Amino acid sequence: MKTTRPLGVSTSLFAGRLGPDCPESSLSILSGGPIRHVEYFCADSNRRYYDDAHIALTREVLVSGGITAWSVHAPFDRTDVSQFDDAGRAESCAHVVRAMEVAVKLEAGIVVLHGSQEPITDDQRPQRLANCGESLHRLCDEAEARGLTLACELLPRTCLGNRTAEMLDLIEATGGRLRVCYDVNHITLYEDVRESLRVLGNKLATLHISDHDGIDERHWIPGRGIVNWQDFVAGLDDIGYTGCLMHEAVDSNVDLAANLALIEQAAREHLAWTGE
Repeated sequence: MKTTRPLGVSTSLFAGRLGPDCPESSLSILSGGPIRHVEYFCADSNRRYYDDAHIALTREVLVSGGITAWSVHAPFDRTDVSQFDDAGRAESCAHVVRAMEVAVKLEAGIVVLHGSQEPITDDQRPQRLANCGESLHRLCDEAEARGLTLACELLPRTCLGNRTAEMLDLIEATGGRLRVCYDVNHITLYEDVRESLRVLGNKLATLHISDHDGIDERHWIPGRGIVNWQDFVAGLDDIGYTGCLMHEAVDSNVDLAANLALIEQAAREHLAWTGE
């Protein structure tokens, strides 16, 4: 089945191609093209998301180019809402709340966050899950107060939320309010794509799309790795997902313009995207 789900890219792709301090004007490359949505990435490395002038300029460029901010990704390099240290956990939650404020300014409806950093040992996991659930409960309150959806990302390896069952536990800890960012490049390392989508159903709020080699996350453009994209699209159809096909994918051998072209081409070939 062909789909008109809109295409999107994370601004982390721009930072990766243009450098961490890429100008806001770089987003104008999307103007007039087929990729009309972005996920604004709040980087721990430079904390530019705390700069109101930068966010205002970003909003101006998006509006002038007819580009929609679909979501905002909270920082995660030094941000961990599950950590043992109470003060550190509170500071991490404050960074996520700032990401929510950015989402409001950019008129994005979804804030994506990670449940933890890693590694997490088996003996640490129960307490880290409890800490994460408590933080997510409070953060759902903050999101609701701003009219936003909070979506926790399915992650790889020992991170919290690395399986659908554990993610459902975190959702329960928030009274069912938390939603999920389905990262294809992560969860399909461990679980069948169509079945995991079925299990999550209407709890899925947004996507991160990229490919992997079956061993670890690679963030490749779809088609380079082993993800079953036909089953992925069928799974989205099964649950009635009509949202953005948000990409966190990159070919490190080519520039930004070529990456965007490759994402568009792969969407047509592997995601049943029509471009309409």
